[in-house]
Amino acid sequence: MAFKMEDRYFMNLAIKEARKSQDGDGYFVGAVVVINNRIISIEHSNEKKSNGHAEELAIEECHKPLYGATIYTTMEPCSFRHQLGRKSCSDLIIAAGIRRVVYGVRDPDKECNGIEKIKRAGIEVVHLRSLEEICKKVTPTVFPK
Repeated sequence: MAFKMEDRYFMNLAIKEARKSQDGDGYFVGAVVVINNRIISIEHSNEKKSNGHAEELAIEECHKPLYGATIYTTMEPCSFRHQLGRKSCSDLIIAAGIRRVVYGVRDPDKECNGIEKIKRAGIEVVHLRSLEEICKKVTPTVFPK
């Protein structure tokens, strides 16, 4: 889909946010929610099975529908959760009314198909390949050199 000039700026903010969670192992992810080039929410997470994901935290922080928003996330949004009662990030994105997802790197879990789920919901998806290697470096335990 269409790459916009501001995509690099907001993804770099998500990368900077992801670096805040670099403690131990896990998936270090940053997420930024933007409406009309204005940051609505920015969150990070060291994503393990028991804690919230960056996209989940960023959406919940908004406390409102996000119709027309773009979410920038350093890693592909999850398509399933291991915890009972927790929705996947892709389900939360769809339910929130977000119209565009820009991500840096695919989830290394081959069972994750969050991007396909989001596309099937009619949401525009952009893989920002120019920052993929930087997004991988943010999570060295998942994407070793």
